Amino acid sequence: MNNSEIKKNLRKKIRKIRESLSFEEKENLSNEIIKKFLSDDILKNSKTIMSYVAFKNEVETEKLHKYLLNLGKTILLPKMVGGNIIPIKISESFSCGDFGVIEPIGDEFLENIDLIIVPGVVFNRTGDRIGFGKGFYDRFLSYEKYKNSHKISLAYDFQIDNNFSGEKFDIKIDKLITEKEILIF
Repeated sequence: MNNSEIKKNLRKKIRKIRESLSFEEKENLSNEIIKKFLSDDILKNSKTIMSYVAFKNEVETEKLHKYLLNLGKTILLPKMVGGNIIPIKISESFSCGDFGVIEPIGDEFLENIDLIIVPGVVFNRTGDRIGFGKGFYDRFLSYEKYKNSHKISLAYDFQIDNNFSGEKFDIKIDKLITEKEILIF
């Protein structure tokens, strides 16, 4: 089996496990992960943070956004435009975008981003990630202006699997935070 087939099978397997979490399991695990994330020095030193709206039982981010806004941080969320991600400052206005994901309404944020919380389905212990398979985040993270942004992912421990490797076009994350550990790459 080649790496592409392995990634496809892992994506399907881990999504099934993640989507089968009960509401209580998702909340409890998310709270543990967010607690670890909130004590991270990179977060404390970041003024502008791009996050995501949790989708299909991803680590919950809504309370995190409210908390960070109360700390005076600028929070950005992704919006899909023509197959590309653009960062939009969080607001009160949202719409349902491609793939059924909630997206902010607003203008593209053009300044630097200190920290990008990168979603993913599967991660390995070398900083590679498997997303939903369309390469949106790899393209976004490859832009020159985001090369120095810190890239952190929040995931459940069961999302770690070392049976795949990244491709040359994949952008590695710098840190992975689960309910059980913090991995730095």
